[in-house]
Amino acid sequence: MSRNTSVPKEPLSKSKVSAALAAGWARVASRLGKGAFADRLEICSKTVDRALTSETTPELHTAFNALLACPTALDEVAALYGFQIIPAKRQAANDLNTAAGVIEAMGELVKANADGNRDHNETLAVAQMLRPHLGPINAIMEEADRLRGAA
Repeated sequence: MSRNTSVPKEPLSKSKVSAALAAGWARVASRLGKGAFADRLEICSKTVDRALTSETTPELHTAFNALLACPTALDEVAALYGFQIIPAKRQAANDLNTAAGVIEAMGELVKANADGNRDHNETLAVAQMLRPHLGPINAIMEEADRLRGAA
């Protein structure tokens, strides 16, 4: 899904927003497991199923509760509107876990380019590996800015 760089001029349809929410939730549920994802939101897995198939769109509080399971769960919805959702206060994660995850993703990026061409499936795979580490990386950058007195 491409990211918008500006706010849309017209309100978006429920079906477009529902499809974006389904994409985000599917991404998170595939990583955590649908049952574990539902448990984190304190909803039944049938509610997740209905959102994934766009049969129904979850209520606002349920959609936002997905951020508790994964801070990137609404990225696709926010991108439709030209926004990013980021935590108001980031916490540095375990630096070794962050480094290991980024190194693993970079290894996949190198493999993807071994034939001189990174295809869309490889791009999606590398992005999925990097996504959980963006918050901790930003927290390191913010800490550095504070240390320099820039923030």
